[in-house]
Amino acid sequence: MAKILVGYELGAGHGHVHRLMPVVHALEAEGHEVIFFLRNIKENAVLLARERRPILPVPDLVQRIPGVANPAPMGTYLDIMCHSGFYRRQTLHAGMLAWCGLIDQVDPDLVICDHSPVCLLACFQQRPAVQVADGFTLPPAEGDVFPFFRKGRKHLVDPAHVLRVMQYVQQQNGRPVPQSVTEPFRTAGRLICTLPELDPYTTLRQDPVIGPVEGLQQPQALPGKPHFFAYVSLEHKKTKAFLRGLRASSMSGEVFARGMTDEVAKALTRPGLTVHREPQPMTDIIARATMIIHHGGNGTCCAALSGGRVQLTLPTHMEARLSSDALSNLGVGRLLNNKDLDAALPAILEEVAENSAMAERATALAGKIKARGPHRPVKQIVETCLKILS
Repeated sequence: MAKILVGYELGAGHGHVHRLMPVVHALEAEGHEVIFFLRNIKENAVLLARERRPILPVPDLVQRIPGVANPAPMGTYLDIMCHSGFYRRQTLHAGMLAWCGLIDQVDPDLVICDHSPVCLLACFQQRPAVQVADGFTLPPAEGDVFPFFRKGRKHLVDPAHVLRVMQYVQQQNGRPVPQSVTEPFRTAGRLICTLPELDPYTTLRQDPVIGPVEGLQQPQALPGKPHFFAYVSLEHKKTKAFLRGLRASSMSGEVFARGMTDEVAKALTRPGLTVHREPQPMTDIIARATMIIHHGGNGTCCAALSGGRVQLTLPTHMEARLSSDALSNLGVGRLLNNKDLDAALPAILEEVAENSAMAERATALAGKIKARGPHRPVKQIVETCLKILS
């Protein structure tokens, strides 16, 4: 039996937990001891309470880069790292002390992580690591610098500066010194858990793209009449204007909004609009809806693509924006800008509903995704881990 440390260092929402927990359960079924770590414990309190397992909090090193606008015009994964501890020597040094102490106390035989740059530096040439992530949070690392995920952008910080910070901290701690900013990311396993259509590095990708851990949907025939399903969160400032637009529309539909209150639910009430207070199964959503509206999360994008549904997105961060752009480029999605919300939304919903070519493209793409299967990402992840442990 091996002891395995699993978790993620960066990222918000529930997506990382949903991605990693099936892997945790599969490893435990093989008889291994698993310890889970994450940063945003409060945000995932309900999910974690169901698990009833030991949870390790990890250091939050997120900070602004001096002289850089907020939000920053990020273009590479290195920019994200600089916002997460790699810009200043003191910050990275403190973070490394915390991470090295945590890892040494757990003493794992293997580390499985998602979006965890400081953790990977702590593991560098010390502990075997497997990265399990979607395309955005696991960039190609064959070169000396990470490739750009946005065209026309420049590095916010010179990669040479970041490398000097990394090398200084490693030298101070008596640990192996990387020769490039990407070297600690060349781990024993690198598994991309998304669809290639959504991978921002798809033309450069050499790692295996194994599909989303959350699973894919079976293509389903479209319902006879236009019907939307909106899966959104009231935590985001765009959502209230968007909900007003749904209220003004005459199209039938359903909505689930995280953080829904009685007041908001009452304000949404109209004939033909169902307000759910609990999340709905994605299989049921695809069966009932002709279009799915959401914030552009990778799991929802993959589910809707594989189910053959047109998507409208309200992205709230860079990864979701890249996925939204990918859907638009495929001709199966539309990104909703601020001007598209509120009073403008009803006409947009009708326009998308009448776009038979978009619906046909979504159906055809779902067929192609199904033909590439079967997808068994959890099995591939576990097999990779067991091979490394052996």
